[in-house]
Amino acid sequence: MPKIYFSLHEANELVKKIKPELERIIQLTEELELLDNTKIILDEVSVENLMLEVELNKNFHEKNLELYSTLGLLIRKGCVIRDINDIELDFYFRFNDRDIFLCWTPHDNAVKHWHETGENKSKRKSVKLLERTNFEKLERLR
Repeated sequence: MPKIYFSLHEANELVKKIKPELERIIQLTEELELLDNTKIILDEVSVENLMLEVELNKNFHEKNLELYSTLGLLIRKGCVIRDINDIELDFYFRFNDRDIFLCWTPHDNAVKHWHETGENKSKRKSVKLLERTNFEKLERLR
């Protein structure tokens, strides 16, 4: 699948559109953690107890399927999902003839950071640096 490149505006618009999917991912990861930490200790083998275990496992796998289906949908829209527990999304952006990532987290109301494709969020820089550089290029063209 080819990379999808975004402008800052397009990345911010996509974030607004995919909020329900992101909220569902957060909910599903919490539910899956709870189900994964639920242990059943059977006092006796009975049809009811066995069915309870089957239903819990079925529920766990259905939620996993929904989680990964939703992640796949976001990836097809161009999101690079770096962390599903803390929800960090990156969007490809072309800058100075190289790929970089515009970076968004739920703590941000818009894309406010970027980083090199090989770096993690600890190396994030403000998108204002990108805007300033583009403005300076336009000024030089005059």
